[in-house]
Order: sequence, then structure tokens, then C-alpha cells
Amino acid sequence: MTHDLNGKRLLLIKPSSLGDVCHAVASAWALKARWPQLHLTWLVNSSFEPLLRGISCIDATVPFDRARFKGLLGAFRERTALRAFVSTLRAGRFDIALDMQGLFRSGTFARLSGAPVRVGFKKAREGARLFYTQRVETPPQPVHARVRYDALTAALGCLRPAREDLDVSEAERQRARDLLAQDGYEGQTLVAVCPGARWQSKRYAPEKFAQALDVLARERGALRPIIIGSGDMAEPCAATASACRAAKPINLCGQTGLRELAALLDLADLTLTCDSGPMHIAAAQGTPVVAVLGPTDPRQTGPYGQLKNVVHGECELMPCLKRECPGLGDKCMRELPSARLVEMALALLSLAK
Repeated sequence: MTHDLNGKRLLLIKPSSLGDVCHAVASAWALKARWPQLHLTWLVNSSFEPLLRGISCIDATVPFDRARFKGLLGAFRERTALRAFVSTLRAGRFDIALDMQGLFRSGTFARLSGAPVRVGFKKAREGARLFYTQRVETPPQPVHARVRYDALTAALGCLRPAREDLDVSEAERQRARDLLAQDGYEGQTLVAVCPGARWQSKRYAPEKFAQALDVLARERGALRPIIIGSGDMAEPCAATASACRAAKPINLCGQTGLRELAALLDLADLTLTCDSGPMHIAAAQGTPVVAVLGPTDPRQTGPYGQLKNVVHGECELMPCLKRECPGLGDKCMRELPSARLVEMALALLSLAK
């Protein structure tokens, strides 16, 4: 069922995670390209809301403090704040709610928004589909999140997204250049490295990232790595920096907000990364990515448009999709030589000339 949404008010519900929020930005571009007069409000976790502020296809945001309302006890304890949040949703006077999360909480938000039309996945989990007025069939798994989101917007009448970037401005790029200049960056080949990941099983050894950076520094000469990550990734970031011998990395872990991070990755010539939020930011900006994946399935969570740049070890349990190794001693990551990263990185850097 297609809709004419020009002049209408749409609530896009995609609270998390960082990678999925990046993927859903392409859907926002598609919606605004199809209906330029659509007013698009995005419900998102408070921690990711700053990333969306600078994107011109998003008219407003509704930040949600997920930790504050976690579980039934949290919802009861913060019931006054929860009522205020629901009032904020109602005040939006939404004509349509698009649930791109597909869980009970997001389905509840769609219903509480008061939107008469509520669209979501036909196979949404946790009973979320019961809150929708229109249920959309999506391709069977394994399929990338972007493909599933494109199916939702296609059901509304959109073409494939013409843009997927995070709308980094020239002013933001200049601030990123100024930040790099403070640490002695003088225009060398810029390689961003993200050694951290939320799951322990997704992390590649810092010393192996350092080995790859050292080889790249010797092979490429004028190369300056920047190490990136949120503040809670300080340990693997510091370990990577200290293990370098030939490379002289700039450790920016915890020193950038999400918009600054997007600008840095936009400037980068290459990104080396585990399966992480920065991987998806770099891919959205069109920066070449070498992605080290172990327990996760690249068909579902790899860098969209660059799945051919994924490197992984060998393990009979892949993809196990486990936060902790199910019993083979992190074999998929442990037995992956850094030479594989170097080979892919050199090939991508040569293409960028």
C-alpha cells in the first residue's frame, strides 16, 4: 500500500544500535527524496541523537533515554517521566509511524504515538507486529539490515535511496582537520583504525592491528594512522598505539563526538576496523573499509556496499553470533594473520590514487 506523504508528519522509530542508525539514515534520505514536504521526526536513543542533528533530511528528533526506563521496574520508577515522554510523542501529531526496530518497545512507541497508520516488519519480534496497521514482508535471512529497511520504504512508495551519507559539512571537515593538525598531521595518507567492539568476541588483537599499521607505514611511507573509539574502548585503543613500532599513530579514543567522528572518517583514505559502529559510519561516507569479522555474518552486519572488503579467519562455527566464544578459544580472530589486512589495505589504497 503506497501513501502520499507530502505535507504529512512521519515518526521514524530506530533507537539503536549505532550501525543500524547509520543504515536507517539512507531510508530517511529516500523518504525525503520521494516527498520533499514530508516532516520527518526520528525517535532515537539519547546517546546516538547527536549524530542525527546535522542531517538535513531529518527535521526533528525525539531522544529516548533507554537506560532510564530499562525493564518493568525502571518504567514504574520513572513513570512520571515516561508519561511526559508519551505526551511528547502525542504532541507530534504524527500521521504515520514507521517502526524500523521491530521489537516490543518500538512497536509500543508506534502505538502510543497516536499515528493512525503504523508500518513495520511482518516478522517483527516480541509481538511488535500486533501494533502495526501495515505489515511489510522482507527478504528472508541472511540479508543485510539495509535491504530490510529498503523493503519498508519501498512498501511506502520510495525508490532505492540515492544517498546514504551522514551529511558531513565542510565546516565539520575543517574542524576535523584542525583537530588532526594539533597532533602533527600534515596531509599524509590517513588511515583510521577502530580496534574496539562491544562484543569481546568481535575484537581483533591490538598487536595484530599494530603489525598491520607498521607494515603499511613501511610500504606506504607517508602514512599517519588515527586510532578511534568511544571512551569505553580506551584499553584496546591504547594497546594498539603502544604496540606500534614503525607507525606513529594519533590516539583519538574518547576525544570525539559522533559528528566529529563522522568527519574524521569522511577525511580518511582508509579505515581498518572490527565489526563496530565506526565501520558503518565509514562505509556510509564512502571511505574504503577493511573490516575484520569473526562471529558475525557479513551478509547481515558487514560494511554495506563493501562486503568484498571483509577479512576473516577460519572456524567451523562461523558465524556463531555469540558475544563470547562458544568454546574454540576465539579461533576465528586468533588465527587470522595481520598480513591479510595488509594485503587488502594496500589494494584499496592503490585504487584510491
